[in-house]
Amino acid sequence: MDVKPEAESCRFPASQAVLRGDIQTKFSALGHLCAVKACRPTHPRQHRRNLAALLALSSSLGASLWSGHAQARAGGIEASGCSGCHSGGPTGTLSMTASPATFSPGASVELTLNLMGGFSDGGVYLTAADVGKLEPIANQGLTAVVSGLVHNQPKPGSGGTVQFRFNWVAPATPGAVRFSIYALGGNSNGRSSGDTPMAGTFDFVFGCTGKTFYLDGDSDGVGRTDFPMLGCADAPPMAFVTTMGDCDDYRNTVYPGAPELCNMIDDNCDGQIDENAVPVELWPDADGDGYYDARTEKVGTPKVGCAGLKGWAAEPGDCQPTNKAVHPGVEEVCNNLDDDCDGDVDERVRPTCGEGWCRREAPGCDVQYCLPGTPVKEKCNFLDDDCDGLVDEDADMCPPGQTCAAGACVDSTSVTLDPGTPTAGGSSLGNSGSTSNAGSTSNAGSSTANGGSNNGSSRGDSSGCALGARTSHGALATLGLLLSASALRRRRRARFVA
Repeated sequence: MDVKPEAESCRFPASQAVLRGDIQTKFSALGHLCAVKACRPTHPRQHRRNLAALLALSSSLGASLWSGHAQARAGGIEASGCSGCHSGGPTGTLSMTASPATFSPGASVELTLNLMGGFSDGGVYLTAADVGKLEPIANQGLTAVVSGLVHNQPKPGSGGTVQFRFNWVAPATPGAVRFSIYALGGNSNGRSSGDTPMAGTFDFVFGCTGKTFYLDGDSDGVGRTDFPMLGCADAPPMAFVTTMGDCDDYRNTVYPGAPELCNMIDDNCDGQIDENAVPVELWPDADGDGYYDARTEKVGTPKVGCAGLKGWAAEPGDCQPTNKAVHPGVEEVCNNLDDDCDGDVDERVRPTCGEGWCRREAPGCDVQYCLPGTPVKEKCNFLDDDCDGLVDEDADMCPPGQTCAAGACVDSTSVTLDPGTPTAGGSSLGNSGSTSNAGSTSNAGSSTANGGSNNGSSRGDSSGCALGARTSHGALATLGLLLSASALRRRRRARFVA
C-alpha cells in the first residue's frame, strides 16, 4: 500500500492556479510524497531550484507532513493533491455558478459547484486564496478549514452529478476572486480504479470592469498565453500583464520582438532559431557541458560567436567547471555533490525512513543512519501522529457528540448530509486524488472546467491518495517562506548572469 512518487500526469489547464509550476507544485509537495516529482515548467533549471528550496525547507520541518502509505479515509484535506492515485474514470467536467450572477462588494453570494461525468459520489477541496470569506452551507457535506472548504465525507451524486453548494462573502472594496477547485468523481467501488480526478479555477470580479491578464514570470512585459487570470481592468494582479505571447517565461531576454541572438534559442518567439542572429559572448567551457564558470567572476578570455562551439559556452552557472556531470539543469543524485549547481547538496534525494509525523530524512546517502521520529497519541489535526500510515483514524480523538472532520472536532450533526441526499455504496473517496486535467477562467457568472480521465494503470486495492495532500494548518505559512526562498534563488541566478 505504499504511495510512490508519481510523475505520469503532467497536463495543466489553460488557467489553473497562478504560478502553476512553482506554487502548485510546492503546495502539493508539502502535503504528500507522491507530489514530489510533480510537473516541471518550461525551464527545468529554475524549477529544480525552486523545488530544491521547497524540499530543503520541508526537510527542516522533519518531513512531518508526508506519509508513505495511503491515507485511507473519506474526509477531505486542504491541499491540491497528487496525481496518478486514481485513474480509469470517465471524462469529467466542473462547473460553477453564482447566485446572483453579478454581485457588488460586500455581497453574500451562493455558489454551486457541479462535478459532472456519471459519478456515484465525489469530494472536493476549494479555496478563494483568502479573498473574502468562504462559508459552508449546512448539510452540504463541506467543512471550513483554515484555507477554504473541504468535504467531510464522500457526497453521493444524483443523475451522475455531484453537487456542492456554499456561500462566499465578497470583500467591502472592489476586486477579483479566484476559486481554485480540486475534485474527484468516484464510482463507489471501494477502490482507486474507475475514478476521475479534476482541477479547475473560476474567476469573478465585483464592483469593477473585468479584464483578462497573463502571467509574466520573468518580468519582461509579455505574459504566457496559458496562464490567464481575470482581474479588475484598472488593477492587474501581481506579476500579470495585458500582453501575451511569451514563448519562454523563464528568460527575460525571450519575448516577441526581442533581438535574435546566436544562442540556439528562439529569442523573438517566431518559431525559428538563430535566424539572422547576432553573435553572443562565449566563455571557456573546459568540461564541455554547455555552461561556463561564473561563480565569482567570469573565468578566461571570451570570444564572440554562436552557442554550440566546442569548448565554449554562452550559459553561466557551472559550479564544477572540470566535471561534465555537474552543471545547472542536471538531475540531483545522492553523492555528496551539488549536481545541479543550485547551492544545495543532495536535496530531495537522500533516503527517508518512518511514517507520517515520524518521517525523517537521512543525514547522508546511507539509509542505515536514518532515524525516524517518535510516535505520539493520535490527535484530530490532519497529521499521522502515531506514525501508522493513517491520519485521524482513532475513534476517541473528540469529545462525545463530536466528530473529527477535516482535521477538527465538530458537532456530529453539522456533518450530516441533507435528508434528501441519495446514499451511495462503498466509496472510493477514502483515497481520493487530484490531477490537473481541468481549468477555466470566467467572468462573473457561470464557468465550466473540463476534466479528463487518467488512463494510467488502475490499482486493484484501496491504495492511493486522499483528496489532495495531507498537510498541517501551517502549510500555507510555509508556502510564503518558500516563495521568499524562490525570490532569493532568482537573485542568485541574476548574479550568475551578471
